[in-house]
Amino acid sequence: MNSEELLESMKRKGFKKLTGPPEDWLKAFTSMDWGFREKDRLKKEWEKIQQGDIFIFHSMKPEHMQMNVETGIIGVGVIKEKKLGIDEESFYEPKDLRPLRIVFGEMWWFGDYAKISKIKFPEKAKKEDLLFREIYYLLKNCITFHEMKQLGFTISTQGAIQNVGKDKQEKLLELITPRLKEPIINVK
Repeated sequence: MNSEELLESMKRKGFKKLTGPPEDWLKAFTSMDWGFREKDRLKKEWEKIQQGDIFIFHSMKPEHMQMNVETGIIGVGVIKEKKLGIDEESFYEPKDLRPLRIVFGEMWWFGDYAKISKIKFPEKAKKEDLLFREIYYLLKNCITFHEMKQLGFTISTQGAIQNVGKDKQEKLLELITPRLKEPIINVK
């Protein structure tokens, strides 16, 4: 899908928001998947996810490291499939903590992702300088909450998975459009 097709699909079908720390987004960059804990609310949301659904990626403050970074929307992903499984690239948590998995077919990052290595996350996490640098590249060019407020809206910072209202989607698309580059395609 090219950027025009992605934007048209986002306008037509709408999209939801995934929230997580930048460490998890860096892990998703190489694994192209995301996981949820097996809690009732999350399981109900996970069960609704279908191939082709679109999510925006909200990066919050880091959970496992001291780093002062901007929070905001850092990318967009299109679902390829969902499955039960383990987090193959887990480093900070048990691999089976988030068994409700979604796999992305395409990921559109706003940051300087060409500078991010394909090294698996557990190896990156052992090299703090590499981890800091790559998180910086990933978060670069994010849609900040300040930018959203300038357009007269914000989105919730809470919730692992959350709906985004139609009125907010239209305004977010204004901010997303100029940030879209080439997608990373999942060929697995």
